[in-house]
Amino acid sequence: MGEFEGWVKWLEMAFLLWKPGGRGYERPPYMTRTEKDEPKFTPEEELEIMSKEVKESDGFDIDFRSFRCVFNYHPAILDSHQFVDESETTGDLLKRLALKSLDDHNKQNDTRFEFIKIVKANFHFAAAIMFLITFQVKDPYDDKIKLFQTRVLHAKPNP
Repeated sequence: MGEFEGWVKWLEMAFLLWKPGGRGYERPPYMTRTEKDEPKFTPEEELEIMSKEVKESDGFDIDFRSFRCVFNYHPAILDSHQFVDESETTGDLLKRLALKSLDDHNKQNDTRFEFIKIVKANFHFAAAIMFLITFQVKDPYDDKIKLFQTRVLHAKPNP
């Protein structure tokens, strides 16, 4: 794989960015939990839950519904323009990234999996944006739909 072998396995640990009501806190659009919801967790307890979910799923499967705090991990909103210009959606970008990853996988493993759709994605900032994408593929061997996951470090090119 070359000089960067293994970098795709590196896992960013979860850390707290903002507590509700704290300085600089802005409620993210994906956040549904409020101060009134039960059970009430302290920021430290939320960090423990987030850290456990990141560690157990390598950052792919995080239930953001249980948090009021903002962490370094976020869900990508597929129908938004969060990382793209108005002419496309974040989902379009993630599809392109997943297709390239699947193409690389197929070439390296002499397989012919076919892309079906993006299921979900999380991200955190690194030297660029690390996307953790979950998507469906069709296995031509048995015609079954299977889940694939890929990490893609993405930087928007300069115009």
